Amino acid sequence: MATTTGTANDEAWVVVSAGTFTLNGAGGVDTLFLGTSITSEYRVSTASDGVHVDSVSSASSPLHATLQNMEELVYNSGHDYQGIGGLNVAFFNGSKSSLNANTSRPASNFTIYQTASGYSAQAKDGLGLFTFNNIQRIQFSDKNIALDLSPTGNAAIVAETLGVVLGATAVNNTSYVGIGLKFVDEDTTATTANQKFLDVMQLALNAVLGSNASHAQVVDTLYFGVTGSHPTTAQAAPFVAQLDSGSATPASLGVMAAQLALNLSNINLTGLANTGLAYTGYAL
Repeated sequence: MATTTGTANDEAWVVVSAGTFTLNGAGGVDTLFLGTSITSEYRVSTASDGVHVDSVSSASSPLHATLQNMEELVYNSGHDYQGIGGLNVAFFNGSKSSLNANTSRPASNFTIYQTASGYSAQAKDGLGLFTFNNIQRIQFSDKNIALDLSPTGNAAIVAETLGVVLGATAVNNTSYVGIGLKFVDEDTTATTANQKFLDVMQLALNAVLGSNASHAQVVDTLYFGVTGSHPTTAQAAPFVAQLDSGSATPASLGVMAAQLALNLSNINLTGLANTGLAYTGYAL
């Protein structure tokens, strides 16, 4: 009887032909894909040496698999997921359904991480795994998580805006993030990601400075948001001149500053892309 052992990483195996084998996933979250087969074609049971997966008697090619340290079975060409070893599994794909996934459990019960095809939420008690592909938002019972953190994603736009206008710690204010996401998601007049960026940037500047702020105030706010210090008159002068001449607007100057490497580093955009951006007060 052939035995295959995995590594500490998340791994997947595909059943190409039936037979008898043992598969030890070792570490990580490991998956066995059963092709086009459906759940009724197999009997899954727990034994002392692992989880047994047996094809039912009517199957033309008998399969008997002993699975150790494995977490998922996938049937029906990837449409049906089953947790094994006590693991509850759910799969959400926004290309086939909603762009929003819901769970009644709190986010604090899960570790959220990015995968090659989307995101996963692993229950800290080891008894749940949610997989999200093409999903923008996850709604937990205590807070929501935004996953659209690609360079043109609404969540990235909001995080960068908060960082440059209110400082890096503002991305941890779930209420502020919720306000920004609601505005950007509902900004139907904007036809491009850049226009959404400009619109939410102006909203943030107005919220902090009012609608009649001087150009010097705008520059001071943006400079401080990125660097943590106020500019000298000489440092501010070139940016104030751009605003005075009309070659830049407060919003466009803000977007430029928001996309600086220092701002992206300050808000830890790479880290946010790995775990998602938490927010409250708004549901997609």
